[in-house]
Amino acid sequence: IALRKGAEMNKHKTDGLLSLQVLEGQITFKTNEQTVALSKGQLVTLHKAIEHDVLAIEETIFLLTLTTTL
Repeated sequence: IALRKGAEMNKHKTDGLLSLQVLEGQITFKTNEQTVALSKGQLVTLHKAIEHDVLAIEETIFLLTLTTTL
């Protein structure tokens, strides 16, 4: 997924586990419990049904992996 600087993926949740790895750029990944800044090479994982949003601090490319099993 590619996001331009300032682009936001508004609060949402998934039906499965997710991992998000930043390939280029920097984002802010936020849940109701925590906010983390992620840059190139960093990874975050999240259980299903947890609301979260993403803000691109700069032009960013990230790899999103979702699974509906486990």
